[in-house]
Amino acid sequence: MQTTASEILASFAPQGLLVERLGPDHPVLRVAAVEDCAPGDLVFVDRSEFVALVAQRRPSVAVTSARLKGQFTDCEGICLLVAPNVELAQAFIKQRYGGREYDAAGWGRIHPSAIVHETAEIHATAVIEPRAVIGRDVRVGERTRIMAGVIVEHGARLGRDTIVHPNAVIGYGCMLGDEVVIGAGSVIGSEGYGYAQDKQGWSHAIPQTGNVVLADRVRVGANCCIDRAAYRTTRIGAGTKLDNLCHVAHNVQIGEDCLLTSMFCVAGSSVIGNRVVASGQSGVVDHVGICDDVVLVHRAGVTADIDRPGMYAGLPAQPWKDYVRNTVVFRKLAGLRQRLTALERKPDQNADPVRDNRSQPQSATASNHGLLPQVTL
Repeated sequence: MQTTASEILASFAPQGLLVERLGPDHPVLRVAAVEDCAPGDLVFVDRSEFVALVAQRRPSVAVTSARLKGQFTDCEGICLLVAPNVELAQAFIKQRYGGREYDAAGWGRIHPSAIVHETAEIHATAVIEPRAVIGRDVRVGERTRIMAGVIVEHGARLGRDTIVHPNAVIGYGCMLGDEVVIGAGSVIGSEGYGYAQDKQGWSHAIPQTGNVVLADRVRVGANCCIDRAAYRTTRIGAGTKLDNLCHVAHNVQIGEDCLLTSMFCVAGSSVIGNRVVASGQSGVVDHVGICDDVVLVHRAGVTADIDRPGMYAGLPAQPWKDYVRNTVVFRKLAGLRQRLTALERKPDQNADPVRDNRSQPQSATASNHGLLPQVTL
């Protein structure tokens, strides 16, 4: 990497990612963390506690916010680039100047150990790394990289600028859009889980002959499984990001720009809307729908349709406010039971025994003195 602060500003100002430069136009050699930066580095500062580190370690350029730029009074000689959103600026700047250099592997275009079917169409700018297997009638787009040990089965389609990490499998007939990332060990188009049982309880497979379609900019983490549909398509919309160790069952439809974190699991034929966020170990049963802009937290388990945007938690999933109230009550259940038991056993000090004996059945008076109905917990 070799650029300057002014060149970075010129590159990203038109998109509104950077809006101002303060200080000298230093050269930049590396994108670094604030904690171990040095002269020649560019860092990102979105918290005030990092300002003192910048003053101490003296990087050449700091990307910061308009709110924080006034705190760099002890950083004379350091160039500041001001960003409306420091995290978003970090994403784009580091993608360009500090991301992984895949060409550093040095494998060339198609490694001699790769097996490529004679009918496959590999774009001249694509790269096929060692021991990859490319099946019949596969199409691989511009600048796409198939890394070591990947299997792409017959009839699959991979778009432009897509990266398939080592030992992943792209099943037959599956389609990946542009700028898709598939993590190591993931399987796209695994066999859907469909069986019918006979009178003996033996399970007989229902062939899963559909496919999987991943739209542009989908990211699938490591060791995920996305099952092919029984007849049609399991689909994940543009911009959706799956963390490691996620499972998407057959016939599921997931919308655009969802964020689904580790161990998220969704059962067959469910439909998830756009911009849904799921924290770790969230789950969705089969044949339910989740509308747009839902957030699932605290290992939420969705057992019925969710038709209102908002935050949901618990099993079964419930609106966040209800979940918090119910959790507070749940933690006090043992104490509430003790108090109720004590009330049932306590005689009514103000009661008239003669009148009560005349007006109430003897069984009720004997059991709890007529104070409360008999309750068993």
